[in-house]
Amino acid sequence: PQMALLGLQAGWVLIYTSLIVFVLRIFAGPILLWLTPLGTLALASAAAAIGLYLLSSSTGLALLGAATLYGAGKSFFWGTSLGVVGEQVPKGGAVALNVMAGAGMLAAGIVGSTLLGYIQDQSTARSVQASPVAQHYLVEKQSVLGSYQSLDMAAVARAPAGERARIDAIVADSKRAALRDVALLPALMLVAYLALILMFRRRGGY
Repeated sequence: PQMALLGLQAGWVLIYTSLIVFVLRIFAGPILLWLTPLGTLALASAAAAIGLYLLSSSTGLALLGAATLYGAGKSFFWGTSLGVVGEQVPKGGAVALNVMAGAGMLAAGIVGSTLLGYIQDQSTARSVQASPVAQHYLVEKQSVLGSYQSLDMAAVARAPAGERARIDAIVADSKRAALRDVALLPALMLVAYLALILMFRRRGGY
């Protein structure tokens, strides 16, 4: 809905952030030399956390600004993390790199689909439960994270126009709230990278 105010479809945010990732990865070398790999990862985590948090509440052009921060942040996680493993665990060779890459793909898959969907459904369910009109559109579902309540979209599609509009507004707000919750993950990563920076400084440098 917020992108519609700019005359754009929501999918353009994904294209825009992917373009930022493409450009920044081409010119990542000087940035890594200036900030060091761990410094780059820490800054990227901060940018991603702030970007996700702002995406949950921004409107209009501010939404593109938040997407820019998020896109810039996520640009460095993949390649830089593999580089840190290659430099700090050279004896691990291809095995260490593949384990790291597999962990990254697994985490992206879990966070990007299962966890984010679960958080969104939970947020939606809480909002729907607070609405007397929408309560009867909830159904019980099962996932790898356990049972939870979610909207019965088939029932929503058959709902009167007024109720459907109210539920659509609840779902839109829940999606934004889910982004705010997920912003905690890069914030925790920032703490971890800062701890690694301090550890390496105590050992004499990266």
